[in-house]
Amino acid sequence: MRVAALLAGLVLAQGSSPLPEARPFLEEARRNLARSQQLAHHYAYKERRADFHVNPFGRMGKGDTRITQVFPSANRQLTQRRVIEVNGQRVSPEDLAAQDAQYRQRADQVMRRLATEDNGDRGERERDEALARQRAEMVVTDVVNMLRFEVLRRDMRDGIPAIAIGFAARPDARPVTRQGRIARAFKGTVWIHEAAREVMHVEAVAVDDVSFGGFIAKLYKGTEAVVERREIEPGVWMPTRVQFGGEIRALFRKTKLDILIEWFDYQRMAEATGRQ
Repeated sequence: MRVAALLAGLVLAQGSSPLPEARPFLEEARRNLARSQQLAHHYAYKERRADFHVNPFGRMGKGDTRITQVFPSANRQLTQRRVIEVNGQRVSPEDLAAQDAQYRQRADQVMRRLATEDNGDRGERERDEALARQRAEMVVTDVVNMLRFEVLRRDMRDGIPAIAIGFAARPDARPVTRQGRIARAFKGTVWIHEAAREVMHVEAVAVDDVSFGGFIAKLYKGTEAVVERREIEPGVWMPTRVQFGGEIRALFRKTKLDILIEWFDYQRMAEATGRQ
């Protein structure tokens, strides 16, 4: 309690000092986000989420809650996902062994294909991978271009001094990607660790309806989104929670949207695979 009070007093004392200049502050935070993406495949983690059905001709809503152990790879085809818990019940050793066997079979097929590809196949694969990276960069650029940012204030966030940044769609925004269209529909606040320049917390609300593929699916105005990131080891930040709440429509059916995804137990891959 005393430490929190001291930190709060420090933030209040800093209240009269100038807020950071928006452009360089946000650019450094953006670079740190990009760095975390580059490091992500070095860390195994667990993911908790409830299945959500949006089949317009069938059941819509929540299903089983699963905890999945994820061992990522720089080559996405080699990423392993093994379900270890369903609705609070541990998966049997036999089921785990079957999942592991299926992964090894798939990984062996991928490795054999990579080992036998000729120069033409390798060149085509590398071009496809380069195009995928370009598309990912284009999505990030499109989302950033959709939004305008404003430095609002200093805050305490989870006992840590942070800078609150407001964001909203640019009036003249013209998105070219699906992610850009989604970003244009939201406004909110992002809290950035002032010293580390790391995104800690995001709260956003949809100010307009946003469709996915015409009338097939739609998120409605008022949908709320929350994203959290934490430092998992010194200097390394990763997402730990994302939550959506509101209404969604699939074809002609509408239902409540209540999705929570959590990521936890981050470990370096070498350590995690040694304990598997």
